[in-house]
Amino acid sequence: MPLLAWALTGDSRKTDVVAPLVKPAELKGYARFSLLGKDYPALIEHDETSIVDGLLLCPQDESQRKKLDDFEGEAYTMTPVQVTVVGEEGQMVDADIYLWNGERYAVSMDRWDLDTFVQERLNDWIELFAGMELLGNDADP
Repeated sequence: MPLLAWALTGDSRKTDVVAPLVKPAELKGYARFSLLGKDYPALIEHDETSIVDGLLLCPQDESQRKKLDDFEGEAYTMTPVQVTVVGEEGQMVDADIYLWNGERYAVSMDRWDLDTFVQERLNDWIELFAGMELLGNDADP
């Protein structure tokens, strides 16, 4: 959650601001794979039995949405889907995902694991982004 906090607030320590905006969710029919030579994943369509766990983010305003879009970048295409909210008796909700739009050859056959990323690379990413700022709609021209 620290990277999400950084993307939305500019401060990776503000996870308390972001926590109320997220719920655990599952997405069927997709899989998350490692990218060759990269720390971040590619979410792609997969067989109908595949399930990806993640977080459903409910941004408070358009600025937060824009900051998240900027963070994800052009290698991903926002795609509407339905996700299952975990712990809410199978409640399905409309959501947008960031689907990999890059080269297919860049996608590894290895599944990407969030826990491994957090243990091995998260601190490097937080250090990399320290002092940087994503601009949302509320930014000065």
